[in-house]
Amino acid sequence: MSWTLTVIVVCLLLAAFTGWLEYKRADRNHLTWRIIASFVAIAALACIALPLTYHKKSQIFGNNDAVLLTEGYNADSISKGAYKMTFTLNKDIKRSYPKAILLSGINDINNLYPAVKLLHISGYGLNDADLQQLNTPVSFTPPVIPAGIQSVNWQQQLKTGDQLQVQGRYNNTSSKTVKLILKGLNTTLDSVNIAAGKISDFELNATPKIAGQATCTLLAIDGKDTLEKETAPISVEAAKPLKVLILSASPDFESKFLKDWLSQNGYAIAARASISKDKTSQDFVNMEKQPLDNLSPALLNKFDVVIGDLSTLKSLSAVENAALKQQVGQNGLGVIIRADSTGKSASWLDNDFKVNAISSKTIAVPLLIQGQKEKTAPLAIDPSYIIARDNIQNLLFDTQNHLLAAIGLSGEGSLVFITSRNTYTWQLAGDSKDYAALWSLLISKASRKLPPVPGRLVADGIATENEPSVLQLQSGAVPAAISVDNTTVSPVQDADIAYNWNMTYWPSKFGWHQTTMPNNATAGWYAYQKNDWKSIKNLKKIVDTKKYSDNRGIIATQGKQTDAGARIEMPKALFYVILLAACTFLWVEQKLTV
Repeated sequence: MSWTLTVIVVCLLLAAFTGWLEYKRADRNHLTWRIIASFVAIAALACIALPLTYHKKSQIFGNNDAVLLTEGYNADSISKGAYKMTFTLNKDIKRSYPKAILLSGINDINNLYPAVKLLHISGYGLNDADLQQLNTPVSFTPPVIPAGIQSVNWQQQLKTGDQLQVQGRYNNTSSKTVKLILKGLNTTLDSVNIAAGKISDFELNATPKIAGQATCTLLAIDGKDTLEKETAPISVEAAKPLKVLILSASPDFESKFLKDWLSQNGYAIAARASISKDKTSQDFVNMEKQPLDNLSPALLNKFDVVIGDLSTLKSLSAVENAALKQQVGQNGLGVIIRADSTGKSASWLDNDFKVNAISSKTIAVPLLIQGQKEKTAPLAIDPSYIIARDNIQNLLFDTQNHLLAAIGLSGEGSLVFITSRNTYTWQLAGDSKDYAALWSLLISKASRKLPPVPGRLVADGIATENEPSVLQLQSGAVPAAISVDNTTVSPVQDADIAYNWNMTYWPSKFGWHQTTMPNNATAGWYAYQKNDWKSIKNLKKIVDTKKYSDNRGIIATQGKQTDAGARIEMPKALFYVILLAACTFLWVEQKLTV
């Protein structure tokens, strides 16, 4: 039997024996503490008898190793005298660590210090542009993930009426709740709280009220302290007014209030309602009058959305029905269908929307609109709900998750189905915000989608002043030279995606920059200040440097860095002190109880 096993067995038997003696002792005072002290004394005795050691890692560096200090480095991790040379590219680090050699650029290591064979990078690391210029093998251990915004995304190109969605992830390492606030024109648009000590996803929403180029601000607030203040540029294009055709079986309040709201918001409207068997009324707002008696393909092609009661749409003639189906399936026309009591017969319009009527009694309940965080004001509805299916998307539902509006696809077009027929009561009650939110959503989801604009330009990543920024043009044809701030740049085709063309440009200042495309169209993009989105940039540096280190790190192991491990024996004095303390307690406790 080995010495270690012998010691362990003897100590376990001794622990059992002493525990039994203490338990049988007549005096039950301090029983728990006496047993603990006995076990501690036996454990300390075992540690004295056993040759306890621990493994200590140490790094042995070659004479040609150097270290590069970057932002986020830990001064305690730099062993004194371990490196022959210490470099930095940061003036602030040079001031805090005067021994570091300040480099004008990463190329200085290649040109001025060719003897460096292995570069240890401490801190967040380098950006991809610097890493591409580095020819030296790298050793890099990623630091702790920095606090703050880890990722963020929003639509930089919007149309008037579109909802801005700012989504991302935040790392709150503090012991307090951090509040994220989205501001525009010095007005708070939305906010969300991030719990202490959590990495949480967040979403902030707003609807820009103006057209043109603008900047929103994303703030991270801890009490009265501003942790981050970031710029979120957006370009809002004035949307062409949508053309809406409303078909009604008869004049009703729902259609009247909808026409009023559409006209107030700049939509072009044509409405047809049956008055008698052979007579209809026709109204036009913001558009020229034209005959609506026959829904021909040519007429329907002039509209983006058709809104009608299910009974009205089902009563269309065979020719009109065929024309509507063709425009939806082949040309992307959208239809918003308002449910009614038309019976069980199904058509291509409502095949995907099966309705379950629970009761005939009208009830008033608050609703939830897709993309809205808050509940609406109560709305009186008939408890008839759409049965959820995999091929439809939820748009409106109540607090019990009963589906009241949904969208499905029909060829190139979209069909939106809604069971409520009295949303106008929101307008009567002064709840115009809920009314606008619902109908804006339904129309935007259903409307005919415009073909993508050719030659779209985007900035890849976070374009920053005085740093190389990659602009990406999406074009199927070979583009001619492009002008950025009156400077000609030549696009280079992406090796992986044929319709992507990349250009590198150094913006000399932050803010909006204009690019003139081959077709003389202009596109705006934004260059950030150096310290904007710092936490995201630092996280990207960690990822890029780790990738570089893994691919071009320890290329050869000619003694440049080795991990030497030593078995260090733990000091016995510590266990003698613990044994003495435990025995002293047992002796004193025995004397006091005599």
